[in-house]
Amino acid sequence: MLYFAYGSNIDQEQMADRCPNARFYKFAVMPDTRLIFTGYSQVRKGSVASLTSAPQKYVEGVLYSVEESDILSLDRYENTPVSYQRGMAKVITDSGEVVEAWVYTKSEQEPSVPHEDYFSKIYKFYARYGFNRAHLEEAKK
Repeated sequence: MLYFAYGSNIDQEQMADRCPNARFYKFAVMPDTRLIFTGYSQVRKGSVASLTSAPQKYVEGVLYSVEESDILSLDRYENTPVSYQRGMAKVITDSGEVVEAWVYTKSEQEPSVPHEDYFSKIYKFYARYGFNRAHLEEAKK
């Protein structure tokens, strides 16, 4: 199974703690989507990353190869189905392959401001992987 991470889970160390069997597979993008920050997390002290439909936009992320136990662990961590919903989506790998992957999104779509610590963490990961940080900045506004 594949899992598409686009927020703080793009950090491989964080994923190793949450999902010990998860392995980096490839970088990927989800087309016709954009990153947003929405809802409120007591853990993150602000809004959290999610996705929304946006023609001709894309979100960069990391694909992990995961086992069922990893998905069940992510379900617990993401408080599925209360906070996030899990579904399948098509993503395009850095080698051009179109694959289906699990992805977590919030049903809330009202943009709100993330806590600076959470945002900075994701910003650092975006820089590490060479992702377009302008997309992240746009989501923060």
